[in-house]
This record gives sequence, C-alpha cells and structure tokens, in this order.
Amino acid sequence: MNDMPVFASPLGGLLEQYIAHRRMRGYKSAGGEEEIRQFDVYAAASPITTDRLTKELVEAYIARRPGEKPSTQCRRVSTVRCFGKYLGRCGMDAYVLPNGVLTVSKYGFVPYVLSKEEVARLMGAADLLPYRACSPQRHIVIPMMLRLIYGCGLRISEAIKLRVEDVDLQTGVLLVRAAKFNKDRYVPMAQSLLQRCQNYAARLAVGSNTRSPFLPSPTRGLYSKSTIGHAFRQCLVIAGIAYTDDGPTVHSLRHSFAVHNLVRWGMEDKDMNALLPYLSAYMGHENLLGTERYLRMTVEMFPRMRERISAGCSWIMPEVGCHES
Repeated sequence: MNDMPVFASPLGGLLEQYIAHRRMRGYKSAGGEEEIRQFDVYAAASPITTDRLTKELVEAYIARRPGEKPSTQCRRVSTVRCFGKYLGRCGMDAYVLPNGVLTVSKYGFVPYVLSKEEVARLMGAADLLPYRACSPQRHIVIPMMLRLIYGCGLRISEAIKLRVEDVDLQTGVLLVRAAKFNKDRYVPMAQSLLQRCQNYAARLAVGSNTRSPFLPSPTRGLYSKSTIGHAFRQCLVIAGIAYTDDGPTVHSLRHSFAVHNLVRWGMEDKDMNALLPYLSAYMGHENLLGTERYLRMTVEMFPRMRERISAGCSWIMPEVGCHES
C-alpha cells in the first residue's frame, strides 16, 4: 500500500502528513486510510470551511446518521480523535474529541466471544469441510488456519501470511513477521497444536520451498480474508452456531483466545499484574491499552470473577474505545 490518497479539503495537507506518520509507525490498514479519506470528502463538501480541525467540524462529522450501526459511527469518532491527537502532538491548534463521547458500553457493543464448547464445535465442523476439486487442499488448510488463529491468538492477516520458514516444527514457535505496528514477534504454541502442525505439514508435504505460504491458497499464493471469512461461516452452519451482524467472525477466535486465557488465570488465582504484559506481547499489542479491553470484557461476561481480577488490576479498568485490537 504505497499510493497516497488524493485529498480535496483544506485539511488535505495535514491528512497526508498524518497518513505518512501512521505508515511509518506500522499501521497498514487500508480500512483506516479509507476512513481518513472519507473525513476529507466530508470536510471538502462541508459548509464549515476551515484549515483547522475545529470542534464545529468534528461534531458535525461524528453526528449519528439515520440507520447506521453504532460501530460505523464509532469508526468516525476514532478517526477524528486520533487525527486531533496527532495534530496536538505536532504543536498545532486542533480540537481533540474527549473520551466518553461514544463508548462501547453506551450502545452495548462487545466483540463476540465464543464459549469453549462453541470453539470445540467450530473446530470439529472445520474438519468436516468437504473436498472441492477447484480447491483440493482447502479442507486441510482451513482447519489448520482456524486452529492457529485461536490457539495462538493471531490476527487473520498474520495467519494468512505465515511462511513455511516461519513455523518451527521442532520448537513449536511461530515467527509473525511485520505484523501490526510493523513489529516481528515470536509466538510459542501448545504441544497439541504443534503436533497438529507437524501432521499437517507432513500431509501437505510442506517444506520444499521455505518461503512459500504455510497455509496456501489453491493457486499456492495467499488466501484472501474474504475467502477465509466465507469458509468460517460455512463452519458456523455445520456447527449449528448462529451468525448475526454482531458475529461471530474469524476475529472472534482471537477475542476468544484472550478472554479464555484471562478466565483460566482468574480461576487459578494467577497474578494478573504479572501475566497481562505477557498476554499483551504474545498477541502483538503495542502496549497494555490494547489488552485491557479483554480484561474488561472478562469481568463483564463473568461477574463472579470481578473480585479476583479487579484486586490486582483496578488500574486497568478505564473507558474502552472502539479500536480493533
């Protein structure tokens, strides 16, 4: 993603600088840049003509629109808030939208977390995906991909981009390259998952080209997110798990990985202060702010654990924004 969007509003120059800054920090989301471009389109057409990020312009842009989902409004809020913070750090006069204007809890939005029983059913369903002549390895690759996403808390893009050389079948450690925030990280997997990877690699004769995808598409290239999403929904149908606009999605496996680990640690009276940084690093979060969301979700979903978790982590219960982790 090298092409810079074309901006038309008086804020266009600053938006271009902001995108360059985001790319330098490792943000690669085309969706995020599209949100920024949409703000520019709005600002260009707005009767509020200004080359500054003013309160009037921001509040007009984030106003909820008829029929839209809360998550859509939430993305606009996040976009202009982050842009305002960037301008402020650059010493410019800009309105920074305060926290609390729109929160996850305000509209009851919580990322979908599957139960452990649902995860087991889903993985069993993935193993039942039928053979297709047009994609002869799909019924082998998809189950392995879903297990890696859940078992290692990966983002879908991280699983898709794994190369053969990134999966150490001796030590059971994944190398996740240039992930979000442009950082590499090592991700150890459980022994049971390692054994599945070994069996998978033997079945597909993986290894002749170490730079080829570990989870190849029918063309031996990378799967698209949409194709994996379609296969995931097929698995939901087979497993008898309802799918709605709120989920679950493939990314729900990552959410579930985090919450299931936090629940286990809570039930085992583990020291959350000590373990949370490990979970943060394991999942590739830039800092603990990306991990605290899961702690809040765990407490909300399992109220009986509030005392166990809050006792060691009362400092980590602030407002949660609408960011994809």
